[in-house]
Amino acid sequence: MNDSLPELLAPAGTPDAAWAALAYGADAVYVGLPRFSARAEAGNVTPELLDELIGYAHHLGRRVYITFNTLVQQHELNEALEMLGQIRDLNADGVIVQDMGMVHLIRRHFPQIRLHASTQMAVHNLAGAQQLASLGFKRVVLARELGLKAIEHISRHCGIETETFIHGALCYSYSGLCLFSSHLLGRSGNRGRCAYCCRQAFESGGEKSLPFSMKDFAAADHLDDLLRTGVASLKIEGRMKSPLYVAAVSDFYRKALDGNLTDPELLLSDIQTIFGRPSTDLYLDNEQNTPVDPVNDGHRGAQIGAVRKVLGPWLILHSNRALQKHDGLKVEMPGQTSAYGFAADQMRLASDPDGKRRFELPANAEIALKLPPDHPGLGKGAAVYCSYSQAVRQRYEFTAPRPGQFRQRRPLKVDIFQTLEKLRITASADGMQRELILDGPFEPAKNPEKSTTAFQKAFGKLGDTDWRLDQLTLNGPVVFVPVSALNDARRRLIADFSSEVSSARKRPHLGRFPAQPISETVFWSVKLRVFHPLEAIDEFVLEVDPARPEDLEKAQEFYGDRLRLALPVVIRDEDVEAYRVLTDTVSGHQKWEAANVGALNLLCGKKDVSADWSLYTLNSQAALEWNGQGVEHFVLSPEDDAENLFSLIEELGDAAIVPVFQHTPLMISATRPEASGSALADRSHRTFRVEQTGHEFVLLNEEPFSLTDHLTELKERGARHFRIDLCYGEYSADLVQKIISGGSVPGSSANFLRGLL
Repeated sequence: MNDSLPELLAPAGTPDAAWAALAYGADAVYVGLPRFSARAEAGNVTPELLDELIGYAHHLGRRVYITFNTLVQQHELNEALEMLGQIRDLNADGVIVQDMGMVHLIRRHFPQIRLHASTQMAVHNLAGAQQLASLGFKRVVLARELGLKAIEHISRHCGIETETFIHGALCYSYSGLCLFSSHLLGRSGNRGRCAYCCRQAFESGGEKSLPFSMKDFAAADHLDDLLRTGVASLKIEGRMKSPLYVAAVSDFYRKALDGNLTDPELLLSDIQTIFGRPSTDLYLDNEQNTPVDPVNDGHRGAQIGAVRKVLGPWLILHSNRALQKHDGLKVEMPGQTSAYGFAADQMRLASDPDGKRRFELPANAEIALKLPPDHPGLGKGAAVYCSYSQAVRQRYEFTAPRPGQFRQRRPLKVDIFQTLEKLRITASADGMQRELILDGPFEPAKNPEKSTTAFQKAFGKLGDTDWRLDQLTLNGPVVFVPVSALNDARRRLIADFSSEVSSARKRPHLGRFPAQPISETVFWSVKLRVFHPLEAIDEFVLEVDPARPEDLEKAQEFYGDRLRLALPVVIRDEDVEAYRVLTDTVSGHQKWEAANVGALNLLCGKKDVSADWSLYTLNSQAALEWNGQGVEHFVLSPEDDAENLFSLIEELGDAAIVPVFQHTPLMISATRPEASGSALADRSHRTFRVEQTGHEFVLLNEEPFSLTDHLTELKERGARHFRIDLCYGEYSADLVQKIISGGSVPGSSANFLRGLL
């Protein structure tokens, strides 16, 4: 591996994927444990297997990062704390996190763990990376939506390592800002349970399409450009992908980085046979890109030709790729999102006069493939793909290490002071020690060298323990001790010492948020992106825009000290300075709201800052961490459930702001959807619309999020501060007054009653 190059980081959803990645050149792998991983349905890895994986990687001089990148609810904190303790003991090279509660626990109790910020934090500007650097993060995974210029600007100036994706599937939304699956089905992408609603068909303007289905990201053509940005790590997406896919993609980028690519088109074609959608370089150097594929869903493969004709049961085409019997084929079907698939169980050269069937066919030949009896009509010119290749599968073989071979054992020092009356044996490691006295009398050793060897062998037999003998020191006159007595002393000492270490590492206590009084009166805040005069509210939250100074002036004049100014969730790197100037212009104003870590950096020093729901607070430890960054009030998440909301209200008191009505942004994206209109309907006839706000496109459910029918219960459980968010959708003073007066406004309660997965 070349230390002057960025790290090549590969996914490992299973142990075999990890072995494959390391066998084919990855410098590091990222892997999830069975809980708290953003790919909950990946195979993931048990702590025992992870221990061996880390040991194996370190043996090779490689690295392993653990993904702990989901949001954690209040009742899960003790389990999360225990798992963080396991991660510390595993000696991983870093932990990728999203939840600020986990950041708080790591900083407070496990400072030896290296913090990496997940792409789920949606860090998309220098201010966000700098904010994380101030918290002790060592690396930030940048949002995929960034161009080369922004990647370089952040990488050169943020003071910590940056990591960017180079290959794999894309989310339509900024990662971490998607509530689509959660609001519709209770399956939160922020908790590793995404149902991929963005991949389904929608109807718009009388036409059906896949308006949000993204092509796969492939940055191979921009590798040299990325090397010039100063990025520290190049990341392959794919913890849900097979070991074969991981091997092939790792191999391609390893060779590309090392300058050893001899036939890049062939290798990319091989990858397409394993898993392949059409590809895009997203916005690396072109903001006018079209990264959505509205026509095709799922895996297609590598295109090998087009239908020439169909003669009886035989499909005739000119194939640019060699094929083997049982390879998988797919044929495009006009007007359908799915291709027709079949296996090449019978095949021949089209020109064979005797129709001899073959097990292999060469590339660049006219061939005939026998279709299944129930095949649909296949039109002339339809694209034909190889969707599974026996040859590719055989090309990427690897060997997993023998189980137990690389189990990690921590170094142990043993000091033995010998006298004729007794032995004082001391074990020490990790700043702890334990002593055992072995009573004599003992005789002087007749053969000191042999006795010394006996001590070494006895205390080196640490077998199925977590320890390995790093150093044995013998002091005093060498005595003779029976081997059985030495073995017994070793067993007792190690058991006692291990118990001591375990006790010393008992689960630490969770921090408590400072006690907050519960007000007698209810406090109502209303948030909008434009000025609107509302009389009967306690606070007006205006999302500011440097391009609309008149809204700010009107709001200041009308609301006075009832005004809170909010920064938007996405502030592109090129727009940060304009927002910085704006915050300086109203420097005397102290009430602000942040929706992204970058905004917290811009608001540093403000005295009264609230965190909008997109700075997720699903547990008390997250509130503590935000509080340490100057945040005093927390808008709870509209994807949370009743049980957790009630727990947070009890913990946070008046610091908790409960959202009770809004058109929740289901997806916030840098990409225009490929639809004929802004109104859409899914197969269940649910209706949605897309709004453009500046550079971003926001998907909204026509049915609003509404907890208005639960206000009484929320108040009984201690909630006093409620938020009406009218940033999207229609709004009026009458609607606000109806909600404040206790009226019911129809809508979806999302996960409030059904629970959050």
